[in-house]
Order: sequence, then C-alpha cells, then structure tokens
Amino acid sequence: METGHDFLSPDRLRQLLAAMRGRRVLVFGDVMVDCFIRGTVERISPEAPVPVVSVVSRENRPGGAANVVRNLLALGARPELVALIGDDPEGLSLCRELQESGCGIAGLVCEAQRQTSVKTRIVAHQQQVVRFDQETLSPFSLESRQALRDAIMAACARVEGVIVSDYGKGVVERELFDLLVSETRRRGLFLALDPKVVNFDLYHDVDLVTPNTMEAGQACGFPVDSETLARAGACIKERFRSRALIITRGDDGMAIFPGSDKPLLLPTLAREVFDVTGAGDTVIAVLTLALLESGVKLFEAALLANLAAGIVVGKRGTATVSGDEIVDYYQSSRPRIDASRS
Repeated sequence: METGHDFLSPDRLRQLLAAMRGRRVLVFGDVMVDCFIRGTVERISPEAPVPVVSVVSRENRPGGAANVVRNLLALGARPELVALIGDDPEGLSLCRELQESGCGIAGLVCEAQRQTSVKTRIVAHQQQVVRFDQETLSPFSLESRQALRDAIMAACARVEGVIVSDYGKGVVERELFDLLVSETRRRGLFLALDPKVVNFDLYHDVDLVTPNTMEAGQACGFPVDSETLARAGACIKERFRSRALIITRGDDGMAIFPGSDKPLLLPTLAREVFDVTGAGDTVIAVLTLALLESGVKLFEAALLANLAAGIVVGKRGTATVSGDEIVDYYQSSRPRIDASRS
C-alpha cells in the first residue's frame, strides 16, 4: 500500500481545469429535490421528547443526479440529463431550474401520477435533526421506459462521456443500464458509475466506479479498512468489471486503484466539515471531466477531485465548486499536501 508521491503543479492544475470547459457529458440516474429547513432550538416539546425547531429559512436545491449536473455546470461543462420526474410542482420546478442553469433537459421524462423524490432535512444549529423523504419507488411505465431509452440513444450520439448517478430510486435498472453500456462501448465513450448497494447485481463493464467505504464493504462481503483495502479493490474491480476504482473514505480521504490492485492513498484536504451532502456528486463530476482529457492519469484526476471535495464539505447543503475555487484552495492547501507525503 502506498501514499502518492507526485502532486499537481499549478500549471498542470490550471491546464486540467481549462480542459473541462465545454465538455459534453450525459448524466443518467435519479434526480431529486434537496430541501433544507433551517432554524434554531430553544426548548423541548411538551407533547413529546423532541426539539422544537423555530424555522428561519427554507431552501430547495437540485439533488442526486441533478446535483452532478450542477457540479458539471460549475466547472464549465455542457451536461445533458436523462432522468425521470413526477408531474408535480417539485418536478416542474426542478425541470425549470435545470433548464435555466444551462443543462440539456430533452431527456427529462415526466410521468403522471409519479411523485418527484424530495429529501427534506431539518437542520438546527448546524446539526441535522431529522430527514423525511417523499417519493415514488414503484416501477415506471413502459411508455416512460421507452422514452428513457430513446433519450439515452440520442444523448450518447452527442456526448464524450457518461455518468451513472444511482441513488436507488428505480431509474437505473437492468435494461437501461445494459443499453448504456452497449452504447458507450460502441461509441468509445467514457462511462463512470456512482453505485448504490441495491443495484450491485446490475453493474458491469464500466471505466470507473466510485463507491464509499460502506458500499465497498457491501460489494465484496467484508469490512473495508486499511488492512483489507487491496483485497477489496481487486474484488470490486472483478465484480463490476471496472477498469479503474476509487473508494471514497470520508475523513480518511480516498483509495485509488488504477491498472494494478495496489491502492494509492490520498488524505482528505477538508479543513472543516459542515455538510457532506452531495460530496460524492462533486467527486464523480470532477473525476469524469478530468479523465475525458487525453493522457490524464487516474491519480491526477483523483487529486483534483480530492481538492474539490475538501471545498464542498465546508459548505452548507448540496453544494458545487468552481475552477477558481479549486485553484484558490490548492494554493492555500499546498503546504498541507506536501506535509502529508510519505
């Protein structure tokens, strides 16, 4: 097991960020609305032993696969989205916001009688008190499946890479995933996957997969820690037939598995953690955009994604990061990066 030794120079960092601009990427997966209700707690309810939250603000942000789109846009890319929403105010608002932000939404399929996924988080004094979810998890209609198939076929003819952002809400299913694999292989497109445990049996033949530690353990059937990382990496790459693998490890940073099974370790660069919501979306967006550039090594892309993740976890809510923010963070974090080398 090794810790990486080569670090991005300032010129290389700017070169990689510049190459991301204008890249066309398809995002396929589960979109949702991330609702944050923020307030303060000054007393416990007399009706039950629960805090009473005095609401100060309420904010809706695109979440799930839609947050991957937001991260791509923030880095200057030109994303397209293939996903399913409900014919409800939340779905229509999400559609409008994505369109206004510059995302291609021709592949956003609206299904009547379906509820758009909404995750509502009650946050008081920087602490999440409770979360409640509203969503439809039942299978979608044959008409919606055909519309999603058509949208995938059309989008794959226009893009350079594909991100599958699976949140386990039902859009990523066997027929559509197999179609994506077939189309990306036929057209020579890069295919990245942010997986979900419930769908592990569906995945195969991807260029990059990015599970977290818990998901990695579920995939290989044993707890993943520093002693089992190498074995887990080999297991996951074989199971998903993935060319490359990155395991995100929270406070422990990232484990990177390029062509060989020996992992390279990157420590986290987060200075403070306010909210980890959507950090995985940022990681896979940055990784994909970086790896679309010819000659970029997985380790270089991971360094860049690690910087971006260190920024977004220091923000509140479902967040994005710009190229300028990454450069500024890099310049102020460089001494810490060098100090972690071994």
